[in-house]
Amino acid sequence: RLTRGTLFVLGAMNLIDCINVNLLTPYVDRMVSEFLGRPTDDAHVVQTVGLLIGLYSLCEVLFSPFWGFLADRFGRRPIMLVGLGGSAVAPVLFGFAGSLPMAFFARGLDGFFCGNVGVTKTYLGEIVDKTNEARGFSFLAVCFSLGLFVGPVLGGQLVEPAKWAPGLFGDTIFDSHPYLLPNLTYACFAGISWCLGFFFLRETLPPPARRPWRRRRPSSAAAPGGASLLAASAGGGASPESAGSAGGVDRRVVMLLFAYCLLSGYYSAWTQNFALITSLPRSIDGFGLGPRQIGMITNAAGVGLLSTQLLFYPRATRRWGFLACFSLGCAVNLLVTLPFPLYGLLADPAVFGIYRFLPLSAMLFFGQSAAGFCFPTVFVWINRALEGKDKGTWNGWFNSLGALTRSFFPPAADALLSVGLRSGLQGGRYLPVFVNAVALLTSWCLAAAAARSPGGDSARLPATSMPLPPPQRVDQRRDSCGADGAAGGGAVEDAGVGA
Repeated sequence: RLTRGTLFVLGAMNLIDCINVNLLTPYVDRMVSEFLGRPTDDAHVVQTVGLLIGLYSLCEVLFSPFWGFLADRFGRRPIMLVGLGGSAVAPVLFGFAGSLPMAFFARGLDGFFCGNVGVTKTYLGEIVDKTNEARGFSFLAVCFSLGLFVGPVLGGQLVEPAKWAPGLFGDTIFDSHPYLLPNLTYACFAGISWCLGFFFLRETLPPPARRPWRRRRPSSAAAPGGASLLAASAGGGASPESAGSAGGVDRRVVMLLFAYCLLSGYYSAWTQNFALITSLPRSIDGFGLGPRQIGMITNAAGVGLLSTQLLFYPRATRRWGFLACFSLGCAVNLLVTLPFPLYGLLADPAVFGIYRFLPLSAMLFFGQSAAGFCFPTVFVWINRALEGKDKGTWNGWFNSLGALTRSFFPPAADALLSVGLRSGLQGGRYLPVFVNAVALLTSWCLAAAAARSPGGDSARLPATSMPLPPPQRVDQRRDSCGADGAAGGGAVEDAGVGA
C-alpha cells in the first residue's frame, strides 16, 4: 500500500534521475572547450556539446525497455537499486574525465543506467488505488519540477570551486578536476537515496511472477488488475476491461502511447520555442532577452507547476474526474500560448520597460501549471491500461518513445523557426508555436478517446465503493489452480485491503 515513507523514497529516486539529466548543462560548453582547445562559440565545440548532452537521451531511448524487461523478470526493487547505484558512480567518472573520449564514456554509462524513471512508475502503480493514485503520480511530477531547478544550481554553483573558494579547494583534487565537485555532490545524494531504497522499499512483484530465465506470461498476480481478472475468470466470464488488459497490445494502450509521446514532445518544443523566440534580437523586433533574463522568467514555470501539484490537482481530480482535468490542462496551455504574437507587441523595452515581462511570465506560469494537470493524468491512465500486463516492460517502452519525441520535437521547432524567419512574414517566427499546437490537440483527442473507452476514466467514487469478488469464488479458483491459484487469491485479498 502507499505510505508517506514509500512515496518519499520514490520521489527521491525520481528527483535524482531528473537532476542527473541537466546537471552538466551549465558547464559542459566550457568543459568541451578545454578538451578541444577551442573557444566556446566554435562550431565544432557547439556540435560536440550537443552530442554529449544528447547521448543521455539516446541511451534512454535504447535502454529503458531493457530495464523495464528486467524489472518484470527479477523484480522492481533490485532493478531500481542497480540503476540508482550506476547513476551514482557514472557522474563521478564524468567529473574525473580528463579527455573527451572519457567524458563520452562516462555520459554513455550514465545514460545506460537511466531506466528508473519507468520502473518507479511501475512500482508506484502497483501500490496505489483509485483513492490515492492522483496524489501519488502528482508527487512524482513535483519531484521532477524540483529536479529542473536543483540540477542547474548544482552544476552552475559548484563548478570550479578552486576559483570561488581557493582557501578550501585550492591545490586539491578539485583544483585539477574543476568539474568534479557538482558530480560528487550529486553522487552523495544518489547514495543517500540508494540507502533509503535498500532499507525501506519492499518488492511489489510477487515471487510466482518472477521467472528470470523463462518466458513469462502476464500474470494476474503481477498487477493490481489481477483482482478483476481473477474474479472475472472465476465467474465464468470476463468484462471488456479485463479482456482487453489480459492480452497483448490493445487499442487503449496504443492510443495512450501516442498521446503521451505527443504530449512529451509538445512540452519539450514549447519550452524551446519560448527560449528561441524571446531571444531574437531587437533588430528584427524581437524581445532580445539574454540567458539570465530568460532564466529568471522561467522560474515562473516552476512555481506554476509546484503550486498546481501541491494545491489543486488531487482535489480537482476528485471533484471533476481525470478527463476534465486533462482537458482543462490542454485548454489553458493553448489559451496562454496561442496569443504569443500579441505578447510580441510589447517587446520594446524603451516603451514598455519591465511590463513586457508580465505576459511572458504569465504564459509560463499558467502553461506549466497546465502541464501539472496533463502529465499525472496520463500516468494514471497508463497505469490503469496496463493492468494485467508486464508493466515494467510497457513503462520502459513508454519512457523510451517519450524520450525519442523529446529529442525530435525541439530540432523540428528550430527548423520551423528558420522557415518562418526566412519567409519574411510578420508572424513567421511563430510558425513553430502554431504547428506545435496541433500536436497537443492530437494528444488530447487520443487521450480523450482512450479515457472514454471501457475502463478508461472511471467514476470519481473511491475504490471502496467498487464491489469485491465473492470470497467463495476465489477459494474455488485457488483449489483448482494449485500454487498459482493461491498467488492469485492473495492478489485479490491484497487488492481488497488496499482499496
